[in-house]
Amino acid sequence: MNKQLQQKIIQAKDIDQKTRIACKSDKLTMKNYIVYLIDLVNNDLIKNIIKKHSYPTQKMIGKKGMQAFWLLIQHQDNDIKLQEQCLKHCDFEDKNKAFLTDRVLVSKGKKQLYGTQFYRDKKGKIVPRSINNLSQLNKRREKVGLEPFEEYLKKMQK
Repeated sequence: MNKQLQQKIIQAKDIDQKTRIACKSDKLTMKNYIVYLIDLVNNDLIKNIIKKHSYPTQKMIGKKGMQAFWLLIQHQDNDIKLQEQCLKHCDFEDKNKAFLTDRVLVSKGKKQLYGTQFYRDKKGKIVPRSINNLSQLNKRREKVGLEPFEEYLKKMQK
């Protein structure tokens, strides 16, 4: 396992998360611009890692490293192509693949499959983005190890 690479990825993830927590406003502010800049820096980091080491695997960077790498990819909404490539080539856990799959679908204006992506409506209520084949949603979620949608929805709306 490449401990140095793992630590580099985890450190980038920690910075990403701390910044996002500090910048929770939906308004375009200087803090949100900082999040955007961090995403750009992380985009370069991800591409350099792939160029130098290929697509990361758990064998290469461990489970914690892969979890951190997935989170960095999840936040690359300005580079859907990169998200799709990582979805195809990285050995993310099934749950994480579901989140990233939905993220990519929503970014492309399509209906999500697993019901993981939400937004705030005009009244400030958290609502799920459009979901494909709603009657099969919980079967798809169960297959990848996600909790039933109704439970997840309650958590999201707290």
